[in-house]
Amino acid sequence: MYLKNGNHTNDFEMFLNNLADDKNNVTIRRGENKIIVDEEIFIIFNEPLKNKHFNFSDIVFNKTVTFQSHSEDGLEFNLENTYFEKLNILNCTIDHIVFSGEINHIEELNISKCKLKGVTINSNIQGDIKFQECTFEDFNKYNSGKNIRFAANFAFNFCEVGDIVKLTNFDFENKVSFKMSKFKNNVYFNNSHFKDHADFHECEFEKTACFYGVKFGKAPNLSQVIFKGNLNAVNVNLNFTFNELEDKIKQECEDFNESTKGQDKKSLDKFANDFRDSFRTFKSALIKDNNLLDASNFHKYELYCKEIELKQNWNKKGIKPQNQQNLEKNTWRVRELVDFLLLGFYRKLCDHHTDFLKVFNNFILLIVLYALFFLGFIWFHDDKLESIRAILNLFGFFDGFEFYFNIGVIICLVLGLILAFYKIDENFTKLFSKILKIFQCSPYIKEWLLKIFKKETFIKLFSGLKIIGTDLWFLIESLIVIFFIPCAFYGLFGFFLNLDKDFEYSLFINALFVSLYICLVCTKSLFFGRYVVLIFSYMGFFIILIKQPSIIHPLIGKIANEYGKFSNYPSLTTLNILYTILLALILFSLQKTARKNSIVPN
Repeated sequence: MYLKNGNHTNDFEMFLNNLADDKNNVTIRRGENKIIVDEEIFIIFNEPLKNKHFNFSDIVFNKTVTFQSHSEDGLEFNLENTYFEKLNILNCTIDHIVFSGEINHIEELNISKCKLKGVTINSNIQGDIKFQECTFEDFNKYNSGKNIRFAANFAFNFCEVGDIVKLTNFDFENKVSFKMSKFKNNVYFNNSHFKDHADFHECEFEKTACFYGVKFGKAPNLSQVIFKGNLNAVNVNLNFTFNELEDKIKQECEDFNESTKGQDKKSLDKFANDFRDSFRTFKSALIKDNNLLDASNFHKYELYCKEIELKQNWNKKGIKPQNQQNLEKNTWRVRELVDFLLLGFYRKLCDHHTDFLKVFNNFILLIVLYALFFLGFIWFHDDKLESIRAILNLFGFFDGFEFYFNIGVIICLVLGLILAFYKIDENFTKLFSKILKIFQCSPYIKEWLLKIFKKETFIKLFSGLKIIGTDLWFLIESLIVIFFIPCAFYGLFGFFLNLDKDFEYSLFINALFVSLYICLVCTKSLFFGRYVVLIFSYMGFFIILIKQPSIIHPLIGKIANEYGKFSNYPSLTTLNILYTILLALILFSLQKTARKNSIVPN
């Protein structure tokens, strides 16, 4: 369908009205105060138009509409309360596009390789909008400033804008992409909300880029972004977890490698490093403005990326090296291992000195665990129990059940190794999943429950049971690790080095104390492993604080001359040393988190 120049006030509107008045035409008809088009339209401009304004107000297009121009004349499009199934605008020169009215239902709008003087968005958008390889004089420079809701995807890729870009107070509910676009003037995203993924990778901002008050619901991709001018990142709200960031980096890596079809393949650790650079850029801009509190959050995400990078380097271990860099990574230096473990521990302990409540909870947990082990030791060695001391002596107690104890150690070691292979080896994970499916009876249970409960009740019940079951599984994983670590020490020093029994059992108890604390700090079990444990920890802490406050630190008890007769026991001395080391780490994190401003160095 071709539209040539004419003398009417609106060629396109007149054209549709004439077709709608034709009773023999069933594809274009009149509805209530609107025209309904059920035919695919393809419009090519081969010569200049006298009237270049296209008003799509109150028109419903149920089929694809495509505009393509070979003319340098600028077109004008007005979309007010319009419905498009799909609108393509290709290779056109456009003076202006205006989105107005209450809402525009555009399932898909593709604007590709066009030259535009300006775009104004003053209405909510219900549908995907894609600008590809376009050049703009400005973008939404003269908008009304009201809140705009984008209910679908928004893409602005490989574009270039000469003047101001103003996307303030925008609510993006789905994915947003500005990748590899160039902005020659100021860009404003003030108070906008990116609820889904936002992709800014390889963007270039030549002047001010203002992200004041922006909220990111998921991890944004800011890798390899160039900020030549000012960057305002004050009050930027980043609301995503370590796992969400890791998933985002993995997804970006997969998408990139799929798009390149194996050529110039990029590893996951390089993507993690790119993300780390982007967070560092924002952090540096905030430090420059002396906004250390907001900078601490970007520093936290920078450390997340570093941990992911180190984890990926560990996964490369054993892979046939392709170059010298991979060969060095396969050696897995001790320093990198320590860095990885410390980053993971401090993330769980205090979220890298940004979560005061988390570190305080872990402080209380440490005190209560120490009190339990300490009082347990005192109970076993108290003079009041002298008549039955031969039976209840800690090491004598273990000796009486040495055979069963060793069996338990072997079981814990086997379970720990199975869990390690399950987490590390993908093939083992698949095999283990197949074995579990043999015993799977959930479909039968599901069918039986559906007969008893209503569908809505069953869905809620099944979802709740699934959450509880997952949480219990995480708790079981943590318990396996808790007992695996002391059993590994016991087996190493007991069976292989044939050390003294007292030393073996002392080593087991003290290793159990450390592993119990670390695993409860790092557990994924949110309800049973954290909430329930913390409730009992606070109860125990207040009891200790009232009845025996000297237990909180061994030095206090020593000054008060309490439990002095037990101070020479090697097991208790070792326990006190381990507790003091952990307590020092926690107190350092506690004061650093409380001060906040000391998180990011000047």
